[in-house]
Amino acid sequence: MHPKNIALAFAVFLLIFSIAQFMPPNIIGFDGYYHIKAAEIVKEKGLIREFPWAKHTILSENYADIQFLFRLLQMPFIAFFGLALGAKISAALFAALAFTIFYWFLCKSKIKFPLFWSLLYAFASVELMYRFLLGRQMPLAISLIILTIYFLQEKKYLLLGLASLIFVWLYSGFVIQLFIILAYFLIEKIFTKKIDCKIIIYPALGVIAGLLINPYFPNNISMLYIQIFKVNLLSNLYNVEWKPWPFFELIKNNLVALVYFSLSFFIIIKNKKISKMDAYFLSLAIFFFAYTILSRRMQEYFIPFAVLASAFIINDYFPSLEKCGKNKLLKILKILGIILIIALGSISFAVLKKSYLDAEFLHDYNGCAEWMKGNIPKGSLIFTNAYAFPYLFFKNSDLIYTHGIDLTYSYLHDPEKFERYMGILQGNLKGKTDFIVQDYAPDYVFSGKLKQDVQLFKYVVAHKENYKAVYEDEWCAVLKIEKKKIE
Repeated sequence: MHPKNIALAFAVFLLIFSIAQFMPPNIIGFDGYYHIKAAEIVKEKGLIREFPWAKHTILSENYADIQFLFRLLQMPFIAFFGLALGAKISAALFAALAFTIFYWFLCKSKIKFPLFWSLLYAFASVELMYRFLLGRQMPLAISLIILTIYFLQEKKYLLLGLASLIFVWLYSGFVIQLFIILAYFLIEKIFTKKIDCKIIIYPALGVIAGLLINPYFPNNISMLYIQIFKVNLLSNLYNVEWKPWPFFELIKNNLVALVYFSLSFFIIIKNKKISKMDAYFLSLAIFFFAYTILSRRMQEYFIPFAVLASAFIINDYFPSLEKCGKNKLLKILKILGIILIIALGSISFAVLKKSYLDAEFLHDYNGCAEWMKGNIPKGSLIFTNAYAFPYLFFKNSDLIYTHGIDLTYSYLHDPEKFERYMGILQGNLKGKTDFIVQDYAPDYVFSGKLKQDVQLFKYVVAHKENYKAVYEDEWCAVLKIEKKKIE
């Protein structure tokens, strides 16, 4: 494997994700605004020890940043490029890194046509490609998972333990890494009839070290427990990304991976044999597909393992074709592969334009955000719909907001108030009592004018004696609480 090939692959993926990243002018998605702003605060003031910005959430109590390493990794981009540009450049670079490591792993495993399989992974689903463009930890988590598998294969136990430690500092999804390691341990036991305890011991020690050698210890333990066992299990109730797709949406968003996944089964049945790594990747693909049926978020793991399973299984089948003298068929398959990648890439860039619109409207709130920054005293409490928090926090961290980041955080903070809060946003809460004032006593209310905030605006109008509009444009409004009029 020549270093020039790795450099070329990196250049290819950096070009792809840079073009996709800079098609829209603003930060893509919602969470990228929050993550890059949090990184700036860490850069200027050190690690965040408290999180007062989302007051009526569990983050305001016993806070621990369970992804502080991600903040540190984003800091250099802020220093050189500023917030918005730094967020976009870092997202493109991290995505390119993930696919380059995927390509490198295929080369190390002697898989034929590694660039084809890597590009297939990149273009297999527009939904997944979009997620790689968000300013989140996912590309780095995928990179660590691929490295983990390589360390398992090569029995590089110290590096395996180090990867687990780093994963704990990066992302609560380290539990996925542990599951992947456990799956390898079981497959190894089945195929070799031996028990290699180092496969389990070193990652376990890495996780323990990551938890204990941690600037947030011991609060990080309780925060991880809440995030993994409460938030991620409950968030299906409130966050779309954790809900299942309707059946046809599931098929549409995973069609390419499912086709190659099915082809892998066909080859295994035809050959009537399966290697250790084929079985390993196929088992993980089956598990994560089942999980994807329950939660669309698990597509992040289903597609790479479906592609890996296909790459390894089809690679084992190539010698059979060559022995049968089907070289002409192989040439046809190569041409079809090139056509497929071009077609998928073209479709991906075309469909991505529509996906960008999902959060692009946040920039329309710039007028309200700038007015709030110049006219509202620092430390004032702003009542807002949680979806607007990342952008408002990005624009102004001198204010405090009632809700943000994840609705489950608000639910766990106070279930009773949360039910009334959702009643306000959904238009189900009626009566004379103004629960915005009674439950939260904010200084101001921010409301957009899109469908997400229609019911909130109606609720404010129904209790208009308590509010005074102090700023308004075609996209949003800021209302001051008239406390003197509240009984």
